[in-house]
Amino acid sequence: MSGNKPLVLKVLGVIVDRTWSQKVAGILAEEQIRFHFITLGEGTAGSDILALLGLNSVDKSLICCLIPDAVSISLLRLISDRIHLSKPGRGIAFIMPLTGVSSAALQLIEKDFENKGDDEKMENGKSVSKYDMILAIINQGHLDALMTAAKAAGARGGTVLHGRKFASEGEGKFFGIAPQLEKDIVAILTKHDMKNDIMRALAQACGMNTEAQGVVISLPVDEIDGLKSVTGE
Repeated sequence: MSGNKPLVLKVLGVIVDRTWSQKVAGILAEEQIRFHFITLGEGTAGSDILALLGLNSVDKSLICCLIPDAVSISLLRLISDRIHLSKPGRGIAFIMPLTGVSSAALQLIEKDFENKGDDEKMENGKSVSKYDMILAIINQGHLDALMTAAKAAGARGGTVLHGRKFASEGEGKFFGIAPQLEKDIVAILTKHDMKNDIMRALAQACGMNTEAQGVVISLPVDEIDGLKSVTGE
């Protein structure tokens, strides 16, 4: 990037049916996005919501990449237009702030984008985020209870990724329960004013003092496109 301004990075996330993941990856390659990762997941919306949104499959891909702030909005719009996120059930794309990155990755991204986006501005750089992404990490086997609580608090659905905890040697019990290594990571996009109610419901139903041993956090989302009905718009 020209001048001495520090490069501000964002995380662009795209959740689509798996059949569309290579299309998104192709767009990122065309735009010279070096750091993008694809993770397989599953949708958690109930059958009635799936029908409402026009979803034919709950098999999902989560694509994440690091991009400069200056091109974040234009890239989100490009993906939205190219894979038609305005169509019901096609997918969702969002932008989140990033607070840190390794120096080597930063240097590579700076080199890739040194001639791009110098005149572009972040549309809502200092405004309060309109949306949030809630992440709940729970023991496997408690997904139904978590989503029941989330939907009762206003959530319309989410995406679940299967993971595994790396336990330290000699790790003890918590509340008398040995830690379970297999985990579900549930991502729920919601409007900002619904975040606290949903997080409280998740903590009560699947918090650390339950068998789910859940940890619930939230991250601000700068911009979102696709599946508008999930956020009530």
